[in-house]
Amino acid sequence: MHFTYPTILLAAAIFIILNLVASRFAARFGAPTLLATLALGLAFGNGGSFDFDYNYPTLTLHLSELALCIIIFTGGFEANWKSFRPILWQGISLATLGVVTTMFVIAALAHWLLDWPWLYSLLLGAVVSATDAAAVFSIMENTNLKLKSGVREVLELESGANDPMAFFLTLSITAMLLPGSAGINSFSLVGDFIQTMVVGLGTGLLAGRLIHLLVIRIPLKRGQFPIVLLAWVVILYAVNDLLGGSAFLSVYVAGVILGNSPWAQRDINIHFFESLAWLMETSLFLILGLQVYVRDLPAVIMEGLMLAAALIFIARPIGVGLSLSFFKNVGWQAKMFYAWVGLRGATPIVFALIPVVFKVPDAAKIFNIAFVIVIASILVQGTTVAFAARLTGVKKPTN
Repeated sequence: MHFTYPTILLAAAIFIILNLVASRFAARFGAPTLLATLALGLAFGNGGSFDFDYNYPTLTLHLSELALCIIIFTGGFEANWKSFRPILWQGISLATLGVVTTMFVIAALAHWLLDWPWLYSLLLGAVVSATDAAAVFSIMENTNLKLKSGVREVLELESGANDPMAFFLTLSITAMLLPGSAGINSFSLVGDFIQTMVVGLGTGLLAGRLIHLLVIRIPLKRGQFPIVLLAWVVILYAVNDLLGGSAFLSVYVAGVILGNSPWAQRDINIHFFESLAWLMETSLFLILGLQVYVRDLPAVIMEGLMLAAALIFIARPIGVGLSLSFFKNVGWQAKMFYAWVGLRGATPIVFALIPVVFKVPDAAKIFNIAFVIVIASILVQGTTVAFAARLTGVKKPTN
């Protein structure tokens, strides 16, 4: 089916309106809005003989990475550093040790239960190891769920900071599956990891301070501030891609610095980036839904559901329990809640595109299984967040 330029614009605008309407219906059932958006993408792309064919994994990956940078920057921009300080190491432990533990547990289960090769099992584990902030907090907003002090902050910090680790692991294991990867070993991976995080952290700190200095020294019009910040997000994404750093870590750190520094027009920029982040989330979930070939899902549905159950009931609880075992002030109720609300959203689907783009054998299967796992996580965990909060006692009492 051939689409002209006006037709594409019309379709894009209609998709946005349909997503708003569908999201309201999804919210009534306690489901995150991304489920409605993914459903729209599945309904209109690659699903049957009357749909148009959308198969651009490289373009989708690049657009998704940029969209994630804007979403992560917005999360850092809205973060309250004073609230983060008491739970800083808890969030970091979940975002690092928790991600690695989840990856290895899923890999072991995929290897033993499904007889997958170890590297492929590790690749799938890395792809689905990160949680999704947008999914968790959209549910909290839709259900007006208020959590006890520190609980929301831990989830927010984990979901904002675990993408760099999951992305690095996915990229590294993908490289190990490519021809000519004999020179890759544990020592080189450790060196690459240190470089990635140091460059990401360094560029984020430098950019955050530099941008803050510019916005307080250079007189800009009210409408120019958001555009300047958006340009810096793009710059950080490009610079880290060139230098081998973590763009996700970089934009998050820069966002935290700017969001917690006093300067004029700060509140206006927060509102702008809230709207922009929503648009990025909508666009991201839509194109990911378009990229999926529905006809390929039945072949992996049983494996996907089995691994989704393993992730929800085994891997995530083990990852949470191990990463928070060092903190005696974290009660078992909070640990149970963290284990249950480790929702998977857009990021695993985005990361599953990496082996597809690099043409790793059977990468399409991993992509489809990751999609099934995400849908299962949304349906099972996403619709029970409020119930889990009440059951574990982390819900803030209403006056």
